[in-house]
Amino acid sequence: MDTQTDTNAPDTDLHTAVMAALATVDDPEMGENLVDLGVVGEVRIDGTSVAVTLIPTSATCPMADVMVDDALTAVQRVCPPGTAVDVQMDWDTEWSPERLAPALRARFGW
Repeated sequence: MDTQTDTNAPDTDLHTAVMAALATVDDPEMGENLVDLGVVGEVRIDGTSVAVTLIPTSATCPMADVMVDDALTAVQRVCPPGTAVDVQMDWDTEWSPERLAPALRARFGW
């Protein structure tokens, strides 16, 4: 997972909060959170903006819009007022089972 942030403490704290928020969002089809599924591709924090990129588990992910909307809502809840939040789906990056959290990979038998 390529998550990036500045090295100053407030951004590091916000990055931690964003990742925790994304861990509360479940993929509607898989029933597992976005972080453990390895669909969080990137988190960028730049001043008063947060950009999150998600990687779909399939090229035809029918619930992509729901995932983006749910992730946006969750991230907005943890950001300071006035923070611009953008969540996008990266259709060009291929998801693979290697992105799964180890415990989830073991449970799925991958």
